Amino acid sequence: MNTLEFSVGNAMGHFNKTEGPKGFLWKFALAYALCAIVVQGLSMYLMAPLYGAAFNPVVMEDPDMMDQVMLKNIGRFALAYLVAMVTGILLWMMFEASSQRRYMRAEGFSLKLGADEGRLLVVGLFWIGLMILLYIGMFVLMMVPMIIGAVAGSDGAMAAGAVAVIVMLAYVVFAIWVTVRFSPAAAMTIRDRKIRFGSAWRVTKGKVWTLIGSWLVLALIMMAIIFVLYLVFAVTAVLSLIPVMQSGSDDPADVLAAFASPGFIIPVIIFGLVYMGLAGVMMHVFGGPAALAAKTDPNWTDTDAINETFV
Repeated sequence: MNTLEFSVGNAMGHFNKTEGPKGFLWKFALAYALCAIVVQGLSMYLMAPLYGAAFNPVVMEDPDMMDQVMLKNIGRFALAYLVAMVTGILLWMMFEASSQRRYMRAEGFSLKLGADEGRLLVVGLFWIGLMILLYIGMFVLMMVPMIIGAVAGSDGAMAAGAVAVIVMLAYVVFAIWVTVRFSPAAAMTIRDRKIRFGSAWRVTKGKVWTLIGSWLVLALIMMAIIFVLYLVFAVTAVLSLIPVMQSGSDDPADVLAAFASPGFIIPVIIFGLVYMGLAGVMMHVFGGPAALAAKTDPNWTDTDAINETFV
């Protein structure tokens, strides 16, 4: 069996070590950006009355008028939230499945709704359940310092505060450790064509700190890239708004006209596409370490698939 060593370097760069049709990453990023822009555009259209009210000083200063806007469009706003939730779930299912098929089966980019996506939906429900349990656990643990403070009175307030900080920090570390242990669940589900969640715990034995280290480094790199992107956009936006700033006008019509000008709108559109494309890249790249953990599972006996991936 041809395997790859599980290390921080290999985990970080695993997105670039998969076989299969070329051009996967840029296709993934472009499709992600276009889908996100379409969803955002639909959401903005449905929420347009609220945005219009927010930019209207007369409405903003009159609570009754704002209430009328909200009541008049409550159905539209509810539809906006429903569309955002449904499309968010569908897009996550399709893009996560495509990403993991690349890692686990060396397939080209594709978006569809099939058995893989259905199984990932169940895995997502398991994740939601785990998050709920972790939140409940945090609430229960925070009752300990509250009880200590109540029993000790004012004299024990500092002790209770110190206990609360220690308990919170310890629980955050524990919650991160637990979530990392289950992180290969999606990759294993695509790998085995069966719903996998609990078995991911076994696969990450001895790999937790390597996974955390790889994600931390990747996060720092992505933060630096996003910072540069925001800096470029901020400079471009300020340059486009200089005329209205120099005029000193506080007329809302002039301000809105400046924000609606091509000099501002075009950079916003470009920034949105680049940013959402980068978000797509981040989604795929950050899935690499967990996918590598699934691939280096010593109990995985699909030798043919492994040899096809690590040629």
